[in-house]
Amino acid sequence: MLSPGCHGAPPSSPLALEKSDPSLLAEVRKYGVFNARGCFNCGSCTIDCDLATDRASFPRRAMQSVVLGLKDSVRQSLDPWLCHDCGDCSVTCPREAKPRESMATLRRYLMAEYDWTGLSRRICRSPAWEIAALSSVAVLMLALIILYHLYVVQLAPSAFTTMSMGLEHMFNRIVYFTLAVYLIPAFLIASHAARMLSLTMRRDPHAAIPLKFYLAEAKTMFLQSVSHAQILKCPATTHRRRWAMHWLLAFGCVLMFVIKFFFLKWFQTDNIYPIYNPQRWLGYLGAACLVLGSLDILIERARKQKLVYAQSGLRGLLLPVLLLLTALSGMAVHVLRYIGLGLGAHYAYAVHLMIVVPMLLVEVPFGGSSHVIYRPLALYFAAVKERALEAETTLEEKIA
Repeated sequence: MLSPGCHGAPPSSPLALEKSDPSLLAEVRKYGVFNARGCFNCGSCTIDCDLATDRASFPRRAMQSVVLGLKDSVRQSLDPWLCHDCGDCSVTCPREAKPRESMATLRRYLMAEYDWTGLSRRICRSPAWEIAALSSVAVLMLALIILYHLYVVQLAPSAFTTMSMGLEHMFNRIVYFTLAVYLIPAFLIASHAARMLSLTMRRDPHAAIPLKFYLAEAKTMFLQSVSHAQILKCPATTHRRRWAMHWLLAFGCVLMFVIKFFFLKWFQTDNIYPIYNPQRWLGYLGAACLVLGSLDILIERARKQKLVYAQSGLRGLLLPVLLLLTALSGMAVHVLRYIGLGLGAHYAYAVHLMIVVPMLLVEVPFGGSSHVIYRPLALYFAAVKERALEAETTLEEKIA
């Protein structure tokens, strides 16, 4: 079956016809709720959304593309990432078709399409698989900690319960371990982003988007990553508070990443610094941002329980829970060290690693949390496409 493309291509264009895949709807539904039957294509959701435009008419167009089986159009679309999950579309839908949930499901489907390893496909389809993957890495981390102390540090088993020790014996090695834990997901995310680029920016090979447009719009990705300004376009006043708390959480994550990746030897040490030392205050600032930001998300989810649908509620809670536990366990290590309980600090640090490492190796590159990477990229790619289209229109007008 041939169906008209949904990206505004003229009938004479090779992009105007697309083969329909009748299995697409069933495939997308494996990633969560996709209420296609409830939607009768009235367009109320798109009209109500302040982020939707003529060229990005979501959620309506994205949902109809799935219903029509336009797999290539769905995979090439940036629309699901331009949605900021405010939920206004679900409130205004006269059929209560919950387009917000459908868009979240579609994003999980696209995450799996970008991932070449196949792990996202399993994790995004099944919360149980996601929990199992996180738990497996946590258990592996615990085993590595035990083996390290027994065979590298060569401690007697009795030392695990009776010896008060510092952390200096692991600091040199933990630097290299930390670099590996950061670089592995960075490589995976970069490879997923490259696949996203190849899928969403695919065009006629004779009309490829010039590199100068990518360079000209590079600032868009940086500004969106730093400011999250797109959320502010949502009209409700509650979205401004949502923007503020998301920005706070993102700032805390970036601050802790910079500290742990570039200044780990200075930050992670057995030296006891005075209260006025910047080493302590930077750590306190990062921890406070993580605690406040993650708690705000969890509290809002609890207040708006009706909007947190059964299939995506657990997935939406995983990242804030992990970030909160990361901050609390790190604070526990700090407090125990400063009051002189070295053995307790050891156990707290083991728990800290069992939370952080699975989050970085599983949740960030493969779980629903990867949307924090894909959204700025999508806004960047959309800006590049817009600039290229404007250049083509200007050229056509000059020729005419």
